[in-house]
Amino acid sequence: MSKSLVNITINKILNMIKEQKLKPNDKLPTVDELASAFSVGRSTIREALKVLSAQNIIVIKQGAGTFVSEKEGISRDPLGLEYISDDINVIFDMVTLRLIFEPEMASMAAQFATRKDIQDIKYYCEEVEQLIEQGEDYHKADAGFHIAIAKASGNGVIHKITQVIHSSIKKNIFMTDNILCKDTVIFHRRITNCIENGDINGARYAMINHLDAQRQFLIENYKYQLNRRKI
Repeated sequence: MSKSLVNITINKILNMIKEQKLKPNDKLPTVDELASAFSVGRSTIREALKVLSAQNIIVIKQGAGTFVSEKEGISRDPLGLEYISDDINVIFDMVTLRLIFEPEMASMAAQFATRKDIQDIKYYCEEVEQLIEQGEDYHKADAGFHIAIAKASGNGVIHKITQVIHSSIKKNIFMTDNILCKDTVIFHRRITNCIENGDINGARYAMINHLDAQRQFLIENYKYQLNRRKI
């Protein structure tokens, strides 16, 4: 099988996704349909789909078909943080980075959010709250909440950056578990209400308070860990 033919087919599939404006979770044509459309063999299509799946551009579900990925091409560890051993500093730096732009992102969402955007934000806000109440893992829903706000900002680059950041947070987010769960619910409600009401400054400061609470916890946790290392 020619690598160049596979690469050409990959580009054709990508162009098809763009031209047809397919969204995350939209279904792609079948292997047979793609092979016919691009005048290549089924094995070439399968190889091209395998590459796109590895790049998180599509998701192949056995028995269901091929779909546009929600991750939109973001790799599993896009910032290369997986093998950094200094967990505390990584988390602290991540929260500090988020403090730089997420408050403004929230204020933009309060200004530009559509009805659908607000519905999505409220959905994730409620899902996070329910999962916390049930004592279940809420990190995927929490990421969904912040990514929905990024989308509501109307800035495509902010949306993409937020996806990258939150795909990297999972590595060590467990360190803030339990201690900040109740605060998370309160802050998320405030942020959601401000965005829904078009309160630009309120959304900005609600996000600052939310992330600063995490940052302050990490400062205290960092001191605690340092003290333990000295013993």
